[in-house]
Amino acid sequence: MLHTRYSLAVNFLGHERTELSYVLVKPRPGVGARELCSRIEHQTGLRARTSGEFQWDCVRYYLKNTGIPVNFGITIAIALIVGAVVAGQTFYLFTIENLRQFGALKAIGVTNWRLVGMVLLQAAAIGFIGFSIGTGMAAEFFNFFGQKLATRGIILMWQSVGLTLGCMSFVVILASLLSLRRVLVLEPAIVFRS
Repeated sequence: MLHTRYSLAVNFLGHERTELSYVLVKPRPGVGARELCSRIEHQTGLRARTSGEFQWDCVRYYLKNTGIPVNFGITIAIALIVGAVVAGQTFYLFTIENLRQFGALKAIGVTNWRLVGMVLLQAAAIGFIGFSIGTGMAAEFFNFFGQKLATRGIILMWQSVGLTLGCMSFVVILASLLSLRRVLVLEPAIVFRS
């Protein structure tokens, strides 16, 4: 996409006026964007949009007319499921391998809530490290490819980072709590079995 004056755009596209999709205008000082849009619509009969309205028109177009949101949604859903399964399996193996240590802690009087807190603290530390590394790599990816001609303008929005943090937190907490089922029903006598 190239933003330029119409007189210059004709040099790139030729003299067919039907190829013009939209014109960018800037209101004079003292005139609001919405007021200018109303004037343009009234005087020309053409549709005029503010920057925000144009942005949401583009979003609605992609949602309605392309499969991109569905494909991204499927990809994200699969990533969440696989992430939850892998994290859950890892925490479950950690729990199974350390049942004797959990039993010993229970035998000396550590409560179930304390054990849950210990495992959640470990999970939070691992999740934070993974999130930090992943976000750093994603930021560097966007920084590098944002400078290339084919992908210029690609950005990493803070909302995406926040949503990723929320999803990762959900997966880590769910996997941790599911792996703790064995610990919560564990009898401290397991320490004395050989």
